Amino acid sequence: MVYGYEEYLEYINETYEEFKEDEKMSNKEAIARTFNEYDMLAKESETDKAIIYVALTEILVSHSRILHTFKEHMIKILSELDFNLIEQEQKLTLVQYNDLRSRKEEALPELKNKKPDYYPRVCWYYSELTDEVNKFFNQINIENVTADEIVTSVFHRFERDCKNTLSEKIIVYTTLAENLLIHKLTQTDALEKIKQELKQFNIKDILQEQLLEEEQEDLQKRIKNVLNQINQP
Repeated sequence: MVYGYEEYLEYINETYEEFKEDEKMSNKEAIARTFNEYDMLAKESETDKAIIYVALTEILVSHSRILHTFKEHMIKILSELDFNLIEQEQKLTLVQYNDLRSRKEEALPELKNKKPDYYPRVCWYYSELTDEVNKFFNQINIENVTADEIVTSVFHRFERDCKNTLSEKIIVYTTLAENLLIHKLTQTDALEKIKQELKQFNIKDILQEQLLEEEQEDLQKRIKNVLNQINQP
């Protein structure tokens, strides 16, 4: 093996978290990049393969949805793992072997039960991006910056995502507006820009993107509420 059992598990999870934290990737993009990082190492032996793909699956099942082709690929790999060969390779202690087998048996049914995602592009999911914008906003020390500076900071942080899909752009705009309104930070020209973007938005424009029907409905309600608040005298 290239790494020891515990090292593999640690490195894979660290790689995934670094893509999320350092490169600001969505769960979907971060797991795809982590998969690519370790795919060649998985060919070293059946033991390496099992450790890597079990660890990747444990991350995957924490996601709200999984790209359907990726899901089927991972199910096939886990289902075909040869634990007799892993035992023969003698790269794991008995405790490690039993732990890996147990984790595989637990992760596989969870993977099979996960809701599939049929949108092929890497992107943020609805609640995931909403939470990420809220998290970023709450990290800003709003007492020491102006509303315009806050808006600029949020737009800079999510610039790449706003260009990825219209769904992501509207989620960012809506969530940012909600936070500005909650904190009564309405004295900014940027709020008018957000207002115009939300007024022009048509839900039909994102019907083929990543949002589920119930998420589209919730987004519409949030937009309506934001516009009502902005229009209040």
